[in-house]
Amino acid sequence: MTDDSKIGEAWSLPGVLGYFDTERSSTAQVYASEWIFLKDRLKEGMSVLDVGCAQGGFAAMLAENLKDFSYTGLDVSSDMITRARVRFPRHSFHHVVGGDWGALGAARFDQVLVLGILHLHFGWRDTIAQAWARTKSCLILDLREIDGPTVEDQSRSYFKMDFGASDDRHAATTLPYVLVNAAEALATIRALCPDAARISHYGYLHPVSSSAVTPVGQAMANVWCIER
Repeated sequence: MTDDSKIGEAWSLPGVLGYFDTERSSTAQVYASEWIFLKDRLKEGMSVLDVGCAQGGFAAMLAENLKDFSYTGLDVSSDMITRARVRFPRHSFHHVVGGDWGALGAARFDQVLVLGILHLHFGWRDTIAQAWARTKSCLILDLREIDGPTVEDQSRSYFKMDFGASDDRHAATTLPYVLVNAAEALATIRALCPDAARISHYGYLHPVSSSAVTPVGQAMANVWCIER
């Protein structure tokens, strides 16, 4: 599965939807590598764009830390967006098709988040470029990085969408599992965010997901904070 409609179908599998009913919806469920950047950049009155928002769980996380903020979510799964609108009716959610973010109009945001999706689609560079164009201040994203050459061959490296369910349908539905050479990751971010005033990152070496079939056993889960 590589085209947008198939990716949307993958993220709409029942087990995957069920997983996001409860996960990634609180401060406690934010990863330490994400929180190190988020915690100091949560400001009253801020606007946030969450790319790959799933059911908008980060709106709940933000509400634990802020009284006043606006939150907008984008996702390729129409089912995720439908659930997000029910869970968080005061916030804005848009279904993305073909990488078209036109529903946002000319809006730009204080903070843009792209977490947990870049290593699962081939268009990750375009997503970073679009996200950078939408931020007035800060972009926070994550990549899976390795010492060796970048791997973008789905026949060699893929992710089974079997979290939340273990049946054959979920396991047989796969997305690319992109592993980026660490030096290339920095060079790519510098190229896609050419006017960045500051680039920081924090990560840790970790076994790849049990749902991943890939030629390496460990990868650096690296979170990047790019600021204007």
